Amino acid sequence: MVPRTKVVLVWIPSHVRIPVNEKVVEVAKLALNQEMPGDKQVIWSDLKPKVNTHLEQLWQTDGDTEVNNRLLEIRPNLKERPVSVERLNRK
Repeated sequence: MVPRTKVVLVWIPSHVRIPVNEKVVEVAKLALNQEMPGDKQVIWSDLKPKVNTHLEQLWQTDGDTEVNNRLLEIRPNLKERPVSVERLNRK
């Protein structure tokens, strides 16, 4: 006889009640109903900096308005990234 193992799957909603993520989901759903241009192509390397800048602005705004934000206490400006040891060694 093969021993039986009980497997329980639990879904953890990772972005529930996080305003920025909920807004992204809302905008993505709206985009589903829009017509896509047929002959326009976007190169990801051209788009990526704009997407990153927009997301950083959303996260910063969201973080600035959140009450008891521990990350804000540690790093008030998300744009300022800590210098990594790797980057220091390159100089």
